[in-house]
Amino acid sequence: MNLLIILLITASYFFGAKAILENKYFPNIYSRIIWLLLSINGLVSVILLKNNLSVILYAILGFLGSFLIFILSLKKSKKIFGPVEFISTIFLFVSLGFWIFTKLPFLNLSIGLIISFIGGIPTFVQVIKNPNDEDILFWLFFALGSFITLLDSDRSNISGYLFPLYFLITNSAVTLLCLRRYLRK
Repeated sequence: MNLLIILLITASYFFGAKAILENKYFPNIYSRIIWLLLSINGLVSVILLKNNLSVILYAILGFLGSFLIFILSLKKSKKIFGPVEFISTIFLFVSLGFWIFTKLPFLNLSIGLIISFIGGIPTFVQVIKNPNDEDILFWLFFALGSFITLLDSDRSNISGYLFPLYFLITNSAVTLLCLRRYLRK
């Protein structure tokens, strides 16, 4: 299962990086900083929650992929600090405060996933307006990697599967919205 997770998530970030290099995707640098910090938050959370190896591997790959996209974004990004970035930054500071004062990794993971959802709203809005706006293979491979990780996760309590479940739902939703491009004629 772990090899399949590695292949799927690597393929996802390959298509994301390819879109940037081919000038088909211009990520917002401020959003990419937030996504990078969220990936660190998720990784630390799943480690402290003692998730199984597949979930930790999934989080490591998410961090490495976010780092890659961040690096590529340094030269090819939009530089807009809008309301989503502002709200996400406030929540990141709240999350950091929880880390410092409570040391509750599940709470911190949950806050991080809420921030991720808020940060993803512009993507959902954009792909609803234009299903061609996102690279469907990025989202599809990430959704498949999330599904395999979820299958291999500890489903005896929510802290063992929340991380891949969240990404399965959100990445599948974007994939389905992207598929609408094939229905339009």
